[in-house]
Amino acid sequence: MKIAPFWVSIALLVPRALAALTETIATSATSTTSTAAAPSCTSTLITSLCSYPEPGPDFAVASDGRAFCWDYCNAHPPCNFVIFAAGNPYTGTGTCWLYPGESFDASKGSSNCGNPTLSVYSQPVCAGGSATTTAGACAATATPSAIASGCGYPVPSDCFDDCSASSGASDCLSQCAKADSCSYVVFNAENPDNSPYADGNCRIYPNGTFDAGSVTACSGAPTQFVYNNLCPKPSPSSSSLSSSATQSSSGTSTTGTTPGSTTSAATGSTTSSKNSAPAGLSLTNPLAIGVAILIWQAI
Repeated sequence: MKIAPFWVSIALLVPRALAALTETIATSATSTTSTAAAPSCTSTLITSLCSYPEPGPDFAVASDGRAFCWDYCNAHPPCNFVIFAAGNPYTGTGTCWLYPGESFDASKGSSNCGNPTLSVYSQPVCAGGSATTTAGACAATATPSAIASGCGYPVPSDCFDDCSASSGASDCLSQCAKADSCSYVVFNAENPDNSPYADGNCRIYPNGTFDAGSVTACSGAPTQFVYNNLCPKPSPSSSSLSSSATQSSSGTSTTGTTPGSTTSAATGSTTSSKNSAPAGLSLTNPLAIGVAILIWQAI
């Protein structure tokens, strides 16, 4: 009776093989998944106040504590200082007051009270450097400087393609830097503060120069802010020639790049996501393969 020992060995091997296979899959899923840690910021207390002019509604953000304000200030440049307005003394929550592009002015504040609730902090210092909202674009777009402001500037000739929503002038200029062609942009502030640091829409002008004569007078504060493209892209023809010369000299390709083409020269390459678990079970574990062979032989 040799069958009994054989099936007993199978029974002993299967749980071990499955356990090892499960462990391998779990380890693989864990090792290929990563989460980028948010920057850890610190800031210096400048002073404590009883009152200071509140910012507009776009720049008052609910906060679960001072550290959140430092991170938020760092992530929304230009932010030279931030005020934490304490709310609930038991939970430590409150409100972050931001003043984009401004410097702290002590003369505007008052400390004439028994219990100051406003903590003024300097520009945060963060591990990993300062965050910006211009990922993938030229670094100069983080703190753009307007060349003009006003109202009534005409829209681009192709506003369907060249007009888009924007979270602020920095984002608008970042869109310009990423565009195939952009000479300058006009950011239209569509927020209660008429601020270039809050929501609005971005108008990209592919060519030409800003025409100051086309600006009309504003009935109140300016709502349009004009920025030149600080990060122009090289012309498609020069990029194509450079790409073709590089490929030819390296010996990886003998075919030139067609201007405007996005076809990859590497046709045999494959890509995979590092942030996803394996799509199926792969019997690469030697013990699992051995079990499969023994089962097949038994059949």
